[in-house]
Amino acid sequence: MALDTRGVFAIIAGLLMTAALLAARTERRLLGTWIMTLGFAVALLWSVMSIFWAQSNPSALTPKLWITMASMAAASTVYFGYMGLHGEGLGE
Repeated sequence: MALDTRGVFAIIAGLLMTAALLAARTERRLLGTWIMTLGFAVALLWSVMSIFWAQSNPSALTPKLWITMASMAAASTVYFGYMGLHGEGLGE
């Protein structure tokens, strides 16, 4: 079974979010915030790709539900980016 682009984006997003939590635990909270922002940005790309995938292929979620996930990822990207711009670290 080959790994498609969506699968790679899902893995990268998960690894980035895990790295963000590890950075926050090692007292690099601001770095953790920025890494979490990147993780949610990649999750947004994954969700947008999944919207189009679900329109032409069998999917566990409908395109409408994928749009909901994409909007959540976009909101989280903005939220963590805003925290990073104002110097607030993850978990402070």
